[in-house]
Amino acid sequence: MIIAGNGQMIHHNIKSDFPINIGRRESVEPGPMLKKHWHEELMIFYIEKGNAVIHCNSEPIPVSEGNLVIINCNDIHYVENCCDHLVETYILIDFNFLRSQQEDICQTAYLTPLIQNRIRFQNKIENDGELLSQFLDVINEYEQKQPGYELWIKSCLYRILALLLRRYTIPVTDEIKNRQHHQLLPVIKYVDKHFNQKITLKSLAAMANICPHHLCRLFKSITGMPPIAYVNYLRINAAMKLLQQHDLPVGEVALTVGFSDSNYFSRLFKKYKNISPAKVPKEPAGAKTG
Repeated sequence: MIIAGNGQMIHHNIKSDFPINIGRRESVEPGPMLKKHWHEELMIFYIEKGNAVIHCNSEPIPVSEGNLVIINCNDIHYVENCCDHLVETYILIDFNFLRSQQEDICQTAYLTPLIQNRIRFQNKIENDGELLSQFLDVINEYEQKQPGYELWIKSCLYRILALLLRRYTIPVTDEIKNRQHHQLLPVIKYVDKHFNQKITLKSLAAMANICPHHLCRLFKSITGMPPIAYVNYLRINAAMKLLQQHDLPVGEVALTVGFSDSNYFSRLFKKYKNISPAKVPKEPAGAKTG
């Protein structure tokens, strides 16, 4: 669920039977590069240039050139650029790629607990030359594609996990244990896909089979905001893109993204974006958007 914002995102899917995503992202405009999202894979960022704030589970983490950043499985996160030119490289690791058909201690002691969030790593890593060397080795092997590069990359990923396990494991807090990602992620995915339709707190609670009060508390612990605020957040961002890219009446845009009251939409839009929807400038013809 990765959605580009004002930054350029390039995914390099090596091949379907080699499910490691390696990519490079640049941004020359300060501000959020991605909306809040999550993925089941472990993600490692390397900040090549510039500085940013990684918002992970509602905690801001300042990072700068040379830092590595670990995003644990199912962590809600987004990147905020804080400079004129941010460059970052990332690896998205699917643990299923590292598992074998035969159950062994590598899976039972390490991979399965990582997938289940029973083992977690600290997010920001500084001044670890050995770990950085392994990360850059993966990038280099992918770019060079010499015979056997797939084996080399897989071996590097095992070494990266071993180094993380030895040096950067952190306690799993009660908040993490109680977050119940797997119970709520289908609800968040539904909202992401159907935000322009009628959505009520009661219907979302029924979908998760929990009471509305518990849904609000759990939803906020994952996304940083209550369910209806999250719906409005998605709607306003979608409206901004429509207004930038198309010459549409404000009322039509409001209806398209899910608001039945255009006046309420305009007030909320100005609250979120500090500009009236009628005054949003159009993007230049041919401009690319994420």
